[in-house]
Amino acid sequence: MDTESRTGDTGDDQVLRRLRDECYAVVLPGVPVTADDDLFEVGGDSVMLIRLVAMAQLAFGVEIDALRYFQRPTLATLAAEVRQGLAPQTLDDRLLDDVLARVESMTDDEVQRLLDGAGS
Repeated sequence: MDTESRTGDTGDDQVLRRLRDECYAVVLPGVPVTADDDLFEVGGDSVMLIRLVAMAQLAFGVEIDALRYFQRPTLATLAAEVRQGLAPQTLDDRLLDDVLARVESMTDDEVQRLLDGAGS
């Protein structure tokens, strides 16, 4: 059996391969895991799930919704969560994030002066 059919990896998904090779292989050494294998069915547990989430977040520099992964604990789900975290934000999202960060760094008086000036 070749690696592609054993892992469910079509060869073009670097995120899935990195997760399998850098995270799953550490948490489940020697266990061949396909993209759609349930973590709990291949011998994993909730502690391993949290370790995988933490490792993936560190490896890719993204935030991952652990609950979504817990609801469907497959390599494919974790890869989808990573890809979502890697997706570039839209200009509107970045602008909103910038405005919120600026407002959060202001004192209450500065915010009030800004609001008072906006009405004129």
